[in-house]
Amino acid sequence: MTVSFDMEWTKESIDVLGLAFGDGLHATATGRTPETMSQFLDVLHRADRIAGHNAIDADLGQLEKEGLDTSALLPKTFDTRVAFHAVNSHLAGTGSFGLRSIVLLLNGRQGQRFGLDWKQYESDLHRTCAYDAAAVSWVVPTLDRLIAAHRLENTVDIGLKCSDIFRRMRLQGVQLDKDVLRQIYDARKTNTGDLIEKHGLWEDRGTKRIRRVAIWRSPKVLDLFESRFGYRPANLQRSTWTKLLYSTHLSDDAHEFASAIVELGKGANDAHWLGKPTEGDGDDLHFAKVSEDGKIYPRYDICGSPDRAIASGPNIQNFPRPSDDPRPVKLRSAVIPLDPSHVILGVDFSSVETITNAYESQDMDRVQAVLEKRVTHEGTAALFNAMGLSLNRHQGKAINHGFDKGESPYNLARTLFKTDRPSRQQVVQCTAMFQRMLAEYPKTAAFRNTLWERAQENPLVVTNSFGRRLLCFSRSKYGESNDRFAKHEPAKKYWCSCKACAPRRDRWKYAIAFLGRSAAFDALLRKMAAIWYDRRLDAYSLPIMEVHDELDFSVPRESVERYAVIARECFQEPIPELGCIILPASVVWGNNWATAH
Repeated sequence: MTVSFDMEWTKESIDVLGLAFGDGLHATATGRTPETMSQFLDVLHRADRIAGHNAIDADLGQLEKEGLDTSALLPKTFDTRVAFHAVNSHLAGTGSFGLRSIVLLLNGRQGQRFGLDWKQYESDLHRTCAYDAAAVSWVVPTLDRLIAAHRLENTVDIGLKCSDIFRRMRLQGVQLDKDVLRQIYDARKTNTGDLIEKHGLWEDRGTKRIRRVAIWRSPKVLDLFESRFGYRPANLQRSTWTKLLYSTHLSDDAHEFASAIVELGKGANDAHWLGKPTEGDGDDLHFAKVSEDGKIYPRYDICGSPDRAIASGPNIQNFPRPSDDPRPVKLRSAVIPLDPSHVILGVDFSSVETITNAYESQDMDRVQAVLEKRVTHEGTAALFNAMGLSLNRHQGKAINHGFDKGESPYNLARTLFKTDRPSRQQVVQCTAMFQRMLAEYPKTAAFRNTLWERAQENPLVVTNSFGRRLLCFSRSKYGESNDRFAKHEPAKKYWCSCKACAPRRDRWKYAIAFLGRSAAFDALLRKMAAIWYDRRLDAYSLPIMEVHDELDFSVPRESVERYAVIARECFQEPIPELGCIILPASVVWGNNWATAH
């Protein structure tokens, strides 16, 4: 028997308990007392399966916060939010993962009536709780049928397990070095003041600074740039100012001004990641998002994106890499192990998205080439340097990733040559690069041709090797055209810029990017679950961070080499869904996050 449940709480204390049985017609809610809580838990323990919406992260987490043991409940908990994400990944980030939205989407007219009735109970906490429990029981059978139809049982099971791991990671937190934060803040404060004074970034009256939050999109800054240098950037984007640094038609003074805007924007990012800083007495420095114990507590949402977990509060995944961080003291160097006697052990896949993209394209030749290191970022750069270009490893990486994501030659040219408006010659060069790579791997080209023809469908439905499916809708502002299926020569068909091809190109590109990235994410989730549930790293098996295809752990310094071997072996264990390919993995460690990578 499946029992659905829900809880309502205020001020961090559970106030109302709700249960629903069977078809949801028998739902009840009661106030929380020691007796009702005991009866509530007894029902959950006796049930064969329990179901709730966001139950693992929220409800069971709240029970643990109040000192109650949920270890026996977790293995049989079915989270409707996680399950719905596996079935409808395309809705991630649209606000459609609320319980009411799921009821409406899965239950049709019956769900519409159910949603209308909901409004009657919004003012009554007890009835709302009972209604939520009933709603969960309504959607569970539908989700069960969809999961079975698409063979998503294993994917959903791994998602449920990793939701628990992410919750534990949030409760554990990430330790920061306050001395390093002070160094970063002092250097930024001095540099910011100098830049503002040097470039005259003041309001009209000369008494108030232009707000540095999103300074790169400030109309006043754009007006100032245009009045001084006679050029107005095309787009109000952060990357626009970075690309201006490399524009050949601007003066040295304009480059210096753009560099100042980039630097000031990074200062705003510091506040975005850690919260607004405030100074106290002496060396006391406090960031709004850093707790008194010197930790940050990022929340990972496994349903925040179609193909990866999204961190927030702060988004530690977006802390700049040391190579991309121009500051003398790197922001990642502030992230330290949980214990002074520990080091940060980082393990991640190597070229995983290239491998998964090739595997999803049914091109085992390219998979083998990557595994044998015949396809590398350095090798790609060297390949095109023979065409008269001068590319480095970073640019070779941009070409490989652009190819794997179905990027257009125009956008690749913007990234590769760091310009907001690439020339025709640069776009032609990038087109030739992609054509050369397609000619090198005919099976990838054949798969993309097939996908291009399928992209006539709206939506285009694609499924990765783990069963995770995505509905690719067109996001083109031009809409569908009667001429959208016109034939183009092979050189143009993928990257044609005409309005007729725009909708199909959107769906095609979205599908390619999803297949490779989602498969890489599913592979990482399986490794995360294996390490934690099998206690591969003993008491240190809970990661402190997850950053896309990377897991970081806090392990004792004296045992780091042994744990490094175990972590690498775990990551290199074959995954059946990927044809038992042994994915290459790298392991590093250091005293902080920056030195570990």
